[in-house]
Amino acid sequence: MSAALEVLATNGGRVAVIWLLLVLLAVVSLAGLSLPRGVHRPRQISAWLADSARRKREVEELRAAEAAESIRYAEEIAVAAQGAAATAERRREQCQQAQAAVELAWQAHQQADAALGRARLAAAYGIPVGDVSEAERSRALRRSARLAHRRGDLSDTQLLDALTHRNGWDGGRHPVEQELMLARAAVSHRFADYQRALEAEQEAWRAADIATAAVRSLRREVTVAAMLADAARAELTTIERTGQRRHRLPAPA
Repeated sequence: MSAALEVLATNGGRVAVIWLLLVLLAVVSLAGLSLPRGVHRPRQISAWLADSARRKREVEELRAAEAAESIRYAEEIAVAAQGAAATAERRREQCQQAQAAVELAWQAHQQADAALGRARLAAAYGIPVGDVSEAERSRALRRSARLAHRRGDLSDTQLLDALTHRNGWDGGRHPVEQELMLARAAVSHRFADYQRALEAEQEAWRAADIATAAVRSLRREVTVAAMLADAARAELTTIERTGQRRHRLPAPA
């Protein structure tokens, strides 16, 4: 008896390991599990357990990486949705500005058309005959053209044509005829401005519609990503708890 106790005291660690492996084999058998083929000896079983634990850790690391990626994507898509909302707000402001520009362009066109009516009425009474030299008429045309350009009634190209007497501009005509020509040019220029303002407004509305659609799409994506991120956080919590329990277990002999 004393000899058995001495052997147990001397090889207590080895005996404990052997008993632990025997108990593990019994549990595996009772649970209906089977060890891999060729795994019978204690050292083989220990290596198999270590390899199984390693594979579990690799799977957990992969799951943790996927969960972290889901959380990161949810954060990025939320930031993108905020940026898209800000862009959509700017697009709506640009639409309002474009609408105001259309109104101003139309008013300017109406004023130019009214001025053309007055110029036609003045010309209908006939061109007065007077001793006005051609040089004075040319100076009057240049002066009137510059004033019209400052008001925005003439484009840069129209002003240059008037100053250089090109494309129908004649400095030798009577000032009444020159005013009629200036009024017609102003109506043409103002109407072109109005057309450009309309096109700019349409483009602003198209951009606003695209921005609004992007916001809707991103908000739907944010909702889905947030749900996946919540599931990923729960997954990370489970993985962390599993790792903590594994670390609390005694190390295998």
